[in-house]
Amino acid sequence: MKYIIGIVALLVGIAIGKEFPDLDQETSLLLHRSIVTHGLLLPFVAFGLASLIRSLPIRWLVLGFSVGVAVHLSFDLFPRGWSGFALISVPTVGWTAPWFSWIWIALSTIVCTYLAMRLVRGGLEGGVFVLSLIGAFGYIAADEVVFWRPIVALTVATVISSIFAVRHAMPSD
Repeated sequence: MKYIIGIVALLVGIAIGKEFPDLDQETSLLLHRSIVTHGLLLPFVAFGLASLIRSLPIRWLVLGFSVGVAVHLSFDLFPRGWSGFALISVPTVGWTAPWFSWIWIALSTIVCTYLAMRLVRGGLEGGVFVLSLIGAFGYIAADEVVFWRPIVALTVATVISSIFAVRHAMPSD
């Protein structure tokens, strides 16, 4: 039963993560591509909470959320051009430079993928993680015009995250 609840939580997390970065468009407080919503900030907070609570449904909810945000951001790395609403905005500061926006989105994609990996406990959950990445990418790609560049970006983010996750899991001397 806990796995059924976990799968539901995972799917809800992916759906929320897919939409969360664009929440800034629904408020007058933030500009589109706000650093608050288009990045690692909330996934990092959610990861901290999931690490404290430690229940499978909460971990899988946050795993799904982190995956959804990472996949969303992998598509955001490839706008039509690095100007205007493609740039990261910082409240009270304004739009950032194109190089900063690209680095922020790329780094956030890697960190969100890494946080999701860190929530995995064992082989079954590793499979859940991989399937959630593939499923979330397919789910999000259906609404997008680009495909290959985001899948390469997400693959690179996953490889980089895997290196850090494996190094973190290895016992130190």
